[in-house]
Amino acid sequence: MVVGLFAGIISSLRTPIYQASARVLLRPNDPTEQLNPENAGNIVTDPNRYVAGQQNIVESEGVAREAIRSLQGVTVEDIARKLSVVQDGQSNVLKISATDPEPALARDIANALAKGYIENRRQAAVAGLQQAAKDIEDRLAPLQTTIADLDARIGEGSTVAGATSQLTAPAAPGSTAPARPAGQVDTRAGAGGPATTAEALKAARYAAAVQYETLFSRQQELLVNITLKRGEAELIQEARLPTSAVSPKPIRDGILGVFVGLLLGVGISFVREQLNDRVRSVDEVQEVSGLPLLARLPLDDETAKGPPSVIVVDRPNSPLAEAVRSLRTSIQYLAVDQPITLIVVTSSVPGEGKSLVAANLAAMFAQADYRTLLVSADLRRSSIDELFGEHPPSPGLTGVIAPIRHGSARTAANGNGSGHAEVAGAGSAVVKTPVKNLLLLPSGPTPPNPAELLGSRRMSSLLADWARTADIVILDTPPLLAVTDAAVLAARADGVVLVASVNETRREDLKNSVAILEKTGARLLGVVANKVRVTGRGAYYYGGYYGDSVPDRTNGKRRGRLRPPAKVSQ
Repeated sequence: MVVGLFAGIISSLRTPIYQASARVLLRPNDPTEQLNPENAGNIVTDPNRYVAGQQNIVESEGVAREAIRSLQGVTVEDIARKLSVVQDGQSNVLKISATDPEPALARDIANALAKGYIENRRQAAVAGLQQAAKDIEDRLAPLQTTIADLDARIGEGSTVAGATSQLTAPAAPGSTAPARPAGQVDTRAGAGGPATTAEALKAARYAAAVQYETLFSRQQELLVNITLKRGEAELIQEARLPTSAVSPKPIRDGILGVFVGLLLGVGISFVREQLNDRVRSVDEVQEVSGLPLLARLPLDDETAKGPPSVIVVDRPNSPLAEAVRSLRTSIQYLAVDQPITLIVVTSSVPGEGKSLVAANLAAMFAQADYRTLLVSADLRRSSIDELFGEHPPSPGLTGVIAPIRHGSARTAANGNGSGHAEVAGAGSAVVKTPVKNLLLLPSGPTPPNPAELLGSRRMSSLLADWARTADIVILDTPPLLAVTDAAVLAARADGVVLVASVNETRREDLKNSVAILEKTGARLLGVVANKVRVTGRGAYYYGGYYGDSVPDRTNGKRRGRLRPPAKVSQ
């Protein structure tokens, strides 16, 4: 539609072009030409081939020069740009058309070309006849000389025989010698001698006179043809002044633009399908990963434009918060048969939103009265520490796994006064968040060997302690394809949530991530489709009507809709 619209607009802004056409009837077998026996073998037998040849002649430079004699300010180059010649149907009629922004000039050019072509053909035919007449003239002169020479040799004695002849041979122009009677034999000639020589001269003179007369008669016919020659074409319809432009046609161009745009769109889609390796829909995320879909998190414009934040706390009725609630519910259903306490949240590559998913999921469990611990297990580039605002200095997970001398976590484990020492093994490294029931264990300083720390016995002991003292432990880990940290923790967790971003995650990356997790023997809870664009009815339902509270039609107040679910693990 865009291409069609632009095509129509651009077409309407173009200068109108007018076209005028003249029609010329071709007469390849002109009866006047048949008077010349030399042209008897040149009669046209293939009309289509003849018409094609005449089209080339109309477009030739010679016809253009003949046409511009009656035009002002038009050059041969202008004629070549504005001329078009086509056969009118299957007839022997040529349609000679000319286009120009000025209607009158288009008409004049078409008529001048038609007349110029006719004149060109006439001149070519006349030139052929004139050349034939000249060739005959060149043959008559020697014959005339021969006849005069024979007359001189025969002498006066031949006059007697010539007087009794009933059929005389024509004399050469200017000659006074009488012609010999046709079929008569000189009685004075004997069996040989001079009489025989005179008879031979007379016979030769008679033959030359007959040939001369034949050529002379043909020459006269050619001269008559030259005066009567009309050429091989006839103008049957002159070009008229055009009243409407042949171009542009905005409506037609707009319709063609729509079809061109359609083909262009199909081509782009095909190329994109072949070259773009990113998953482009929620269904494709589920199909490529082969995992159950836990939730689809809509793309939040405010989160994308502003600084990262915990949406379920700042905007609990937003579409994203409602989607996180559905993610929490999906995990609760999965814990019916097999308890889930330690949950690893990871992704294939950076930038897919795994940290925001982990933080919001932890806050959502805490709002449901779960004792929740959020662990920033990304020891290389953590982004969770800033989501909950400023907090007191903490050695973080790095300090808990590998305590630093003169300030280890154990020295302050029992005297921090923060009320969070109930998280076993974490001590003062755990910090309080604005969300009730939610504790945060920051990542701490970046160690030189993050993978070795996360795979150590100390980390295994911490995971076991946290599983006993907390209801839910959410571990935010690095991307799977970047480092091995997430795979190390996934093997020790109760379940793994894999985050994939629509229109960002590549198919091969998603497949490789699932393959890595399967090799570790981890329990794959499912995949979360993040950054999903929601339109139509989905956007309406996400607009605050489904949340922790709904309007109370009885008294207009808001009341709780969902009761806290049973805890996953005691």
